[in-house]
Amino acid sequence: MHVLDVGEMAQLFVKAFKLVAIFATACVVLEVIFPAYRYSFASYIRGARNWIIRIGCGTLIWHFYALGLKWLGVKPLVTINFGALLHSSNPIANTGFAVLSGVLVAIAGDFFYYWMHRAQHAVPFLWRLHATHHSIRELTAWNCNHHISEPFVYAAFVALPLALIHFESGVVPVAAMALITFQAHLSHSSTRFNLGPLRYLIGDNKFHRIHHSTEFHHRHKNYGFFTTVWDTIFRTAYWPKTNEWPEVGMRNQPEPLTVRDFIMFPFDQRRWRKAKAGSGTQGIKTGGLNAVERDGPIHSDRSSAI
Repeated sequence: MHVLDVGEMAQLFVKAFKLVAIFATACVVLEVIFPAYRYSFASYIRGARNWIIRIGCGTLIWHFYALGLKWLGVKPLVTINFGALLHSSNPIANTGFAVLSGVLVAIAGDFFYYWMHRAQHAVPFLWRLHATHHSIRELTAWNCNHHISEPFVYAAFVALPLALIHFESGVVPVAAMALITFQAHLSHSSTRFNLGPLRYLIGDNKFHRIHHSTEFHHRHKNYGFFTTVWDTIFRTAYWPKTNEWPEVGMRNQPEPLTVRDFIMFPFDQRRWRKAKAGSGTQGIKTGGLNAVERDGPIHSDRSSAI
């Protein structure tokens, strides 16, 4: 692997963007057929633009991360092979076991994501990076970007532990990544189509919507990415009611609309001074963050419920 292999990074960018484009667009079809909220067309264009920026920066970061692991000679300390544990000579049973082993790998890996995500909401510096994602008020399968800096956080809190504790499923990595990518976009999709009772194992849009909610009783809930298992175990799960579909975004922090706003969101002191200035809300310390600094006053969503 070269220090700066432009060709390889270009290939990674194209592959990543293809996955996003395919599955985000598939979820948009569901948003059109089974809408929960209708959002502006501009938000979809903005989301696509931000994805291009995010994937471009992420490709560079992950390239140097992989290079660093190779230079340092980092290898798994423990390998847990679910594919070998769940194996059958029966082809039908073996297919079922392959799917199950893939799910188990995703659940095991999500343990590290769950605690990283809780840290992002508790540590002020990490929160400012992550708040870019939470500021989105027109949340859809396309318009659900994280800040360009977050791959550094993922690398430290998720990718590195998973490099040391390696899980194998026997499932083709491309197939596993495709399923996870689809689930990630569905989780942010503004459609009433959801996974129903299956959400007690795998997170869906209705479950994750609670995490983005502006309602106070939804705060500090539903941190899991792929699975709801860890939220259940650590008592942060909130199971939405039948017609519970809250507005999302941050209080007193408008969604970044321009490229500059998107990139500079965590570092724009004017934004955070406004949030601190107060709105009649008393400062409530939650996980190291003042409630006013984190949220500010409630602004109504620009969308219209269907």
